Amino acid sequence: MHTLSTRWTASNFRLWAGGLLLAMIIGASLYVGALRTIDDDARQRFENLTYGAQQSLVARVKSYSDLLRGLEALFRSSNGLTRKQFHDYVGGLDTARQFPAIESMNYAVHVSAAGREAYIAGVRGDDSLHPGGYPDFTIRPKGERSQYTVLDYLEPDTLMAERHGVDIGATEAVAEALAQARDSGQISASGKPIMIKGPPQFLALGMRLPVYRNGMPRDTVAQRRAAYIGSVGIGFGVARLVRSALEGSALEPVHLTLYGAATPADTGNALSIQAGDWLLFSDGAESKSGPPLPGSDSRYFDQVLPIDYHGSIWKAHFRVAKSELYSPFDRFLPGLALAVGVFGTLLAYGYLLTLYRSRRNAIVQRALLDTVLDSVDAYVYMKDADRRFVYVNASVLRILEQPASQIVGKHASELMSASSAAVIDGIEQRVYEDGTKYVGEERHVDADGRVHHLWSVKVPLGLPGPVTGMIGLSTDVSELHRLKEQADAANRAKSDFLSNMSHEIRTPMNSIIGMAHLALKSVADARQRDYLQKIYHSGQHLLGLINHILDFSKIEAGKLELEVRDFRLDTLLANVSSQLGEAAAARGLTLQFDIAPGMAQRWCGDPLRLEQILLNLTSNAIKFSEHDSIFVRVRQVDAREARATLRFEVQDRGIGMSPQEVAQLFRSFHQADPSTTRKYGGTGLGLVISKQLAELMQGTVGVESQPGLGSTFWFTARLQPYLGAPQDSSGEAPQMIEAIRGAKILLVEDNLFSQQVGCELLEDAGAVVHVAGNGHEALELVRQHRYDCVLMDVQMPEMDGFEATRRIRADPALAGLLVIAMTANAGSEDRARCLAAGMDEFVTKPIAPNLLMHLLAKWFRLRGLAGQSQAAAPATGAVPGGAGRNMAVLDLQSLATTFSNDPLKMRKYAQLFLDTARAGLAEMEQALALEDLGRLADLGHRSKSSALAVGANAFAALCTAIEGLRRDGDLIKARALVSAAGPALAQVAEQISLDFAVSDTP
Repeated sequence: MHTLSTRWTASNFRLWAGGLLLAMIIGASLYVGALRTIDDDARQRFENLTYGAQQSLVARVKSYSDLLRGLEALFRSSNGLTRKQFHDYVGGLDTARQFPAIESMNYAVHVSAAGREAYIAGVRGDDSLHPGGYPDFTIRPKGERSQYTVLDYLEPDTLMAERHGVDIGATEAVAEALAQARDSGQISASGKPIMIKGPPQFLALGMRLPVYRNGMPRDTVAQRRAAYIGSVGIGFGVARLVRSALEGSALEPVHLTLYGAATPADTGNALSIQAGDWLLFSDGAESKSGPPLPGSDSRYFDQVLPIDYHGSIWKAHFRVAKSELYSPFDRFLPGLALAVGVFGTLLAYGYLLTLYRSRRNAIVQRALLDTVLDSVDAYVYMKDADRRFVYVNASVLRILEQPASQIVGKHASELMSASSAAVIDGIEQRVYEDGTKYVGEERHVDADGRVHHLWSVKVPLGLPGPVTGMIGLSTDVSELHRLKEQADAANRAKSDFLSNMSHEIRTPMNSIIGMAHLALKSVADARQRDYLQKIYHSGQHLLGLINHILDFSKIEAGKLELEVRDFRLDTLLANVSSQLGEAAAARGLTLQFDIAPGMAQRWCGDPLRLEQILLNLTSNAIKFSEHDSIFVRVRQVDAREARATLRFEVQDRGIGMSPQEVAQLFRSFHQADPSTTRKYGGTGLGLVISKQLAELMQGTVGVESQPGLGSTFWFTARLQPYLGAPQDSSGEAPQMIEAIRGAKILLVEDNLFSQQVGCELLEDAGAVVHVAGNGHEALELVRQHRYDCVLMDVQMPEMDGFEATRRIRADPALAGLLVIAMTANAGSEDRARCLAAGMDEFVTKPIAPNLLMHLLAKWFRLRGLAGQSQAAAPATGAVPGGAGRNMAVLDLQSLATTFSNDPLKMRKYAQLFLDTARAGLAEMEQALALEDLGRLADLGHRSKSSALAVGANAFAALCTAIEGLRRDGDLIKARALVSAAGPALAQVAEQISLDFAVSDTP
């Protein structure tokens, strides 16, 4: 680990001073920009507000103009509109709410000098609104004129006393305006405001519109003068109009001053405040010197907008302090911009400076890492997405004997032999495609031909996501390989010795057991038969003890395999009692066996290994007990995944053990107390073998013990419930055959021997059988014919049973077809794989006829199928051969069970097996010559099935080993196994010849 220290040097000071200056410049720029931005935003908001206010004022003036036109339309639509009608019309306008600025509405009658007296008399007598009329009515001001424009109809009524009878045309300026409106037919608006005394006092303006006699033309000035009968007018307060127009708007912070233009709008001065302009409205924000002029203060926004007022212009001066339009965020935005500019620039500057220094440090660290990796006694390398080298350490350079410049950027195929590169590419392709780490062994042949065994770890890069590269580390384990080969040679020597000793001991043991078996056939005396049975079972037990050493050796080598066949628990415990009962009685002990009530008796598993464990535990209990009973119990613990866990217990009242002694158990060649070896004997292998056997059966072992109180040894095992027909159900066989009879069954099997055996069994049961040699043929047949069931082998050439079943399930027309798997692999993984592929049932080879018939009958009943023809009864006979024959080479009991002890069929199919096995052996030799271990493993699987069917157990074991080459085989092992298969098959042929020669002897 390195410690880095930093000193504040002049160079560092200059770097950071420059960074600070840059930060201040950028911060100031951002500050000015932020000020300009918020000022522009505030001005835009100001313009939006003033534009809205302008439009509101224009709309309000227009609405009052429309009111005036409505009054004119009222007079034009009715000849002789009465005062009462005018009053009612105005009352219905709801002016207080709709037109709050209206001060008056009136109608002024045009009266000629000749009609003056008649008009006055008519008004005085008009009682349409007031019953007494207007007796005091007269035209004001007094005097005779050529024409009069007299205010006649007035609203509100309170104005009558003041204005009724006033000749508004008596004033020359007003008369000219009225005459101009009469001639143009347009609205005439008063330009200069009138101060209404009130109360309250306010400025008012008016608008008038001429009224023409209905039905008369008005196209020319002369026609309009002839039709003119008067005018309607309204008066309104300017302040009220402005406030009503802007009521509810967002103009609150903005101040408004309204002016009336003193000069015409077309003089070019419409949007500037002139000295002679009339002040119409001010919201009270002016200073003592009067309303401020636009642009007089830079702290304010100013704008003058025009309001059209029927030929004249109102000038609306809007003004607001800039600060009033700033939002809370705007107020601190410049400071924030300054801070962000300064500190952000400092951070970015510091980051870039750190990157620069980190880059310099990375270069130093890379050099340090290269030094470390070059010193490591391992091959370290890295590849890119195209599997080209991008880095290699010194060890890789030495083994490839090339410089780095000639390695980096190249593939493995460009740097080593084609065979070595192909193996490496195959491994790395899976790493890149699957994205999974590889850990395993590789071989490399260098330029001098030396073989290097490398233990490699290859890890994909870029996960999760596409793999972007790979890093690998390989350690040379050639020396470990040499040591392993020496250990393997020593282990083979040990195995050969054990095998030779086993042969030498087994030969007399086979004679003893065989003679006892023959004697049992001829002796009828019960006592003598009991002696002979004990000799026979003790011989079997002694043979099992001899196998202890071999079993331990096999377990250590991982070569011990379990059998799977049906057995009875009571028979298993009876065998234990037969072999150990006398020894227990000799020590004054009693063996008591207890199977849980209601528990099934028949199971599928390896009864020999279960018996071996029970014999070990029970013999230990007898050995270390001196009184009382020894209890052997069996209980079912659970049941799941078509298997059940059984617990076996052996309880004694012996010497017991301390916790320290219990901790030392289950170790090879070890006993809890070494002194007990002298007193009780024993090798110390029994418990460790029991533990390993229990674990092979997916179980565990344990012990509960107290000194002086005894011990309880227990173990568990996972077993399959027995699925075959119960032996005591003699009446079920005819029903089973009846259910199968007439069924149409497709047998899919690539092994010729298995094909003929299966056909013979099924046809004897009355079924109609078709045969397919692989998955392709099976698919063609099921599409052409209707079958009740398909018996599907799993491993076949071209297309295996898994793929064929998946395609059957994918076809809607075939999805419901019954498919039963047949395989020589009996593990739970194999069963799960079959069911996952869509198969309905699972049976293991060699297939027991009763089990197969029971399964078929069960499924046919579930699916409602019934037999349709009669089947011939099978022939019976004795199993050929006799005592003393080599059961390891050929156990004809399997063939006898399959063909119901029919000698003719047994001989026929034994010979058929030899023919197919010899052909298969020839194919194995061809595959071996081509070094095709995959093909060789497939042939081993195919030959294993038929060998197990005829009971050629030794040859079947060799085929099983050949099948296992798929996982961990090599050519040396393959050649040894194929070489051994020929002599083994010759032994089978010789045994078949001897056995059936005996059966043919009269």
